[in-house]
Amino acid sequence: MGFLSRFTGARKRVDPYGLYEDDSAQLQRFVDAGADVSAPRDSEFSVTFKDEDKARAAAKELGERRFPGELVEPSHGVDEWSIIIYGRDEPLVPDFLRETVDVAEGIATTHGGEYEGWAALYTAEEKAGWGIEPL
Repeated sequence: MGFLSRFTGARKRVDPYGLYEDDSAQLQRFVDAGADVSAPRDSEFSVTFKDEDKARAAAKELGERRFPGELVEPSHGVDEWSIIIYGRDEPLVPDFLRETVDVAEGIATTHGGEYEGWAALYTAEEKAGWGIEPL
């Protein structure tokens, strides 16, 4: 979420996928780095909470809605609870990224958390040209 939009609440969706501008820019950086965003891949979306009860309620709602994810307790100097929503073997576009960001932001708003953003992994094919041995 952009700095000013945190205060004004104004976020603009852009074409071609109906993403928010910041998500569209992140997606473009991913493409510029060699990703084929229509290829199936793993991704993660993060929502944080300061309150355990709110985090647990959000995790329960996600489970009831059948979204794969994980509730992460505070540890290693991090005092917030997190929910990680997993995308497994899903192409980011045309719909998955937009829909999952909307769910994560909705969960954050409903349960008093903060949507932190998303990250996606490169596919084996995309990494093949990097000259790094696979694990």
